Amino acid sequence: MKQVIEANYRQVKTDVMQIVESEMERIKNDPDLQHLIQQE
Repeated sequence: MKQVIEANYRQVKTDVMQIVESEMERIKNDPDLQHLIQQE
């Protein structure tokens, strides 16, 4: 049971990172949203 929970936790963490990366890329490429992120 603990292994299943840990596997699910790792999967959720990975999924969230992928969502964040894809959304940040989408925001960077959208002129109307670019102001929402700081430029490096």
